[in-house]
Amino acid sequence: MEVKKELSEKGFVFISKWNVELPISELAGNLGEVVKISDYLNHSMIPDAQVIRPKEKSVSAKNQYSGEFGLDAFPLHTDLAHWWNPPNYLMLRCIKGTEKVTTKVLPLTVVWETLLKHGLRRSVVKTRGKHGCMLPLLFKINGEQCIRWDSYFLEPTNKNARVIRDLMLSKKFWDLALDIQLVNRGDTLIINNHSHLHARSSVPFDSVEREIERIYFN
Repeated sequence: MEVKKELSEKGFVFISKWNVELPISELAGNLGEVVKISDYLNHSMIPDAQVIRPKEKSVSAKNQYSGEFGLDAFPLHTDLAHWWNPPNYLMLRCIKGTEKVTTKVLPLTVVWETLLKHGLRRSVVKTRGKHGCMLPLLFKINGEQCIRWDSYFLEPTNKNARVIRDLMLSKKFWDLALDIQLVNRGDTLIINNHSHLHARSSVPFDSVEREIERIYFN
């Protein structure tokens, strides 16, 4: 209950070596309803919990972040932003960590006024591909205002969205994000995916064995 309370108040929670013996699916299930990714079109072979490992571009699929950025830093984004209703929360859990790689977390509240000033409410994007779907950057679920953003899987369709893209990719926004280290087995980070952006720092060659487990829940 303390985890739920902090998550509700703060928007993200870091817990060191949290219930190391329990599987991530059970931990997420205790907090909400696990998102069954396999239920979605074209995702039938993807497990609900995935293990994320750093990869170089040459060995990664083009429809993955590693295929575009490799071991370089991943830009600020929200997960599954191309879905009409992206999952509310994501949980990242350390299997094998390193102090040399950080997960960056940027609360929307920190940059809200700047984004509004530059046309966030009028920003429209489309999903990648020939038959891309048009989506607003701001959307509502159960009366709560949420944001979606992904500079790789979403393409701006108007001037406002292009300005927002430039801000999201700016060093200013990057430097405003908090750095969180997942080092020890069981270190767990839970993020509100509707109100917080996150990213990954670059990965040195001596840290490519990093393993993080990920799951989504509502």
